[in-house]
Amino acid sequence: MGSLSDIRVLEFASPYGGYAGKMFADLGADVIHIEPPEGDPTRFVWPFYKDKPDREGSLKYLYHNTSKRGMVLDITRPEGQEVFLELVKTADIVIEAFNPGFMESLSLGYEILKKVNPKIVYVSITPFGREGPYADFPGSNLTVSALAGWLYLAGTGNNKPALAYGEQAYMMAFCYAASGAMAAFYDAEATGEGQVVEISMQEAVVTACENACQYWDLEKIERRATEEIEAGRNVYECKDGYVSAMFSMGDNRYLWDPFWQWMKDEGRPDLAEIFGSEDFRGRAYRATDEAKQIFREKAEPFIKQFDKTYIYIETQKRRTVCYPVNDPKDVYENEQLNYRNYFKKLYHESLGGEVTYPGEVYYLEKMEWGLKPAPTFGQHTVEILKELGYADEQVGALKEGGVVIG
Repeated sequence: MGSLSDIRVLEFASPYGGYAGKMFADLGADVIHIEPPEGDPTRFVWPFYKDKPDREGSLKYLYHNTSKRGMVLDITRPEGQEVFLELVKTADIVIEAFNPGFMESLSLGYEILKKVNPKIVYVSITPFGREGPYADFPGSNLTVSALAGWLYLAGTGNNKPALAYGEQAYMMAFCYAASGAMAAFYDAEATGEGQVVEISMQEAVVTACENACQYWDLEKIERRATEEIEAGRNVYECKDGYVSAMFSMGDNRYLWDPFWQWMKDEGRPDLAEIFGSEDFRGRAYRATDEAKQIFREKAEPFIKQFDKTYIYIETQKRRTVCYPVNDPKDVYENEQLNYRNYFKKLYHESLGGEVTYPGEVYYLEKMEWGLKPAPTFGQHTVEILKELGYADEQVGALKEGGVVIG
């Protein structure tokens, strides 16, 4: 039994993924992943296990749906709507990411559901919210990131904005959805009344832009992108890749002095003399174009002659900040992550092999966390219907009519 084993979540399949439900499922909640007859859209998203396109092999689907149960249910059919309402009677939370108004068009909106279960928590995830001039607009990770201002902040120097890797807008929204759902669940437990938890992806991303507005307001910095803020604070090329350095942080010298002292220890007193000067030891000068140019001409070739592991070890010895820019292989082989047994392997019978997953993002002393394989298509449909009290003949009729698959 998991830590949240008393909680049941009904989660509808979504092209955005199912990370909000996963956060509950991996902590032991009974998350029922409801797919339409055509399947969860993420089942058909690359990459696939061993690069073989297959309904059971999408790595995105497998990752987002660990530890859940799965059923196939057509809620556009009256019989499917009846089944869903029976499920709602047993549930605590509903998570959906349909277009605004879709559930209401099926008479399955919150106002209907709360009549069936007054304590139900209804989570709605949309690109721009359920109301407002953009409410009906379609959205994607790219468009939401652009409209939230995040795209503008990234990029190199004065070049065009750049999108960060991965579907970060979706992930931010899912994390807020899970935390909002949990807060609403505890309120429902205390008051006996559920509520709607509305998540706008755009608002989630704006929140994640942190202090961009303050920088504009207080320092008139409109767009910093990835330009060099000051000498010694950037990503630098090395012998076998790149390192990310923060040798400077304001007027603090505890990071800068070990850097130029390292140069001296490597037999370069000439460089130590330059970068150990009083000018370079102050932020005001390091932020000038002249200082940045000197750093590029003198310090970057010094850094480039070493491999990233050596740089990491030597800078750590001196308690300054410089880390390897790891590629996926480096991350998988990282000694810190492996010491903590971060990566988990799960055997999938449907694939005939193991898949390696990222592990927990929190370690809870008194709560259980664990992974189970994502459900195959319709794997638990019959099991769930039987739990609701459906007889064999009723299950057979639903299957024959195409309302359920399993």
